[in-house]
Amino acid sequence: MRESSFIALPKKLSGATVLTRVDFNEPVKNGHIKDSFRVRATAPTIRRLVQAGARVVLLAHLEDSVTKKPISLAPYVNGIARTLGVKVAFVREFLPSAVTRGLAKSKVVLLENVRFHRGETTNDPRFARALAALANIYVNEAFSVSHRKHASIVGVPHFLPSFAGPLFQKEVAALSDALKPKHPFLLIIGGAKFSTKVELLNVFLPKADAAFIGGALANTFLRAHGLEVGRSSIEKEALPNVKKKFVQSKKIALPFDVCVGKKLSKSVFDVEATERIYDVGPKSVKLLSRLAREARYVLWNGPLGYIEEGYEESTRALLRALARLHKTKVIIGGGDTVEVLDAMRQKLHFHHVSTGGGAMLDFLADGSLPGIDALVSAQKRMRQK
Repeated sequence: MRESSFIALPKKLSGATVLTRVDFNEPVKNGHIKDSFRVRATAPTIRRLVQAGARVVLLAHLEDSVTKKPISLAPYVNGIARTLGVKVAFVREFLPSAVTRGLAKSKVVLLENVRFHRGETTNDPRFARALAALANIYVNEAFSVSHRKHASIVGVPHFLPSFAGPLFQKEVAALSDALKPKHPFLLIIGGAKFSTKVELLNVFLPKADAAFIGGALANTFLRAHGLEVGRSSIEKEALPNVKKKFVQSKKIALPFDVCVGKKLSKSVFDVEATERIYDVGPKSVKLLSRLAREARYVLWNGPLGYIEEGYEESTRALLRALARLHKTKVIIGGGDTVEVLDAMRQKLHFHHVSTGGGAMLDFLADGSLPGIDALVSAQKRMRQK
């Protein structure tokens, strides 16, 4: 799948109403958006549509950072508007009349959380048709949600001329490139759950020259090697699979020192039964940085430490090290990893930083996503007319 497979978004959009699916599902804390990476990434597209004379209707969702339940977008509209650099009118109802009133106030309208409607997650065709009635063109600029078979992702393209936004196309191009990486190729996988990363390992370990496992995922691998991990988080149900398929791999490198507390690192052979592993140790990060310097291509998904508890040092150190590799293509993804990068407030440049977490993993494993397939099908119909 390449970005060139898509029909280009029309340049003449004056007078058009463009229904644009975006992903503004950023972490929120104390009534404020904590990290605005996805909003900022989408801003150029929205401004481009407005400058072309279009009226823009934004579809988005937002979840509580702890409960993961849908919450209203209303308290965050002003912050989103500041980040986008455009005036935004907020509309609660998914009705043409309500949208018309909103567009009378501003050229950009943000609808209430689309996941408040049960037809979104069930891909109800009636809800998809109702959304399509709000505009005459559809643009998907939410690659990071396009692994979901939701109405605003796969339903709406049945009813409107549909296009991939510039950010969406950039994601597809960069991640398609990762399917045929240059060598030496270093794969870095962090995060917590083996179940979400196993397909990435299955697909890319045969291609990789070396692979490093970090995060809580490394605890499961260390335990599979018979090492003591104390009270560390592991996936017991994954142990048989890890032992069978990955323990004997000569490509996989694991941390050889770990942090069991702030400023307290030790060898993986010295972890005690009462301790808990929170992060990759500094010596292991140095080794990983050296492996990266020798690589021509680096693909990294998932943080190296338990960042929810503030253990970000190894992830930050690796980000700084990778940013210095100007001749190496570095692809980074995973919501938690990107959140750390955004919080660093440093101008660290990489070949590509993906907005997708699960979508990135699914695309790399399968080569496509439901949202991509929906756009391709819609554009086939457009070509046939």
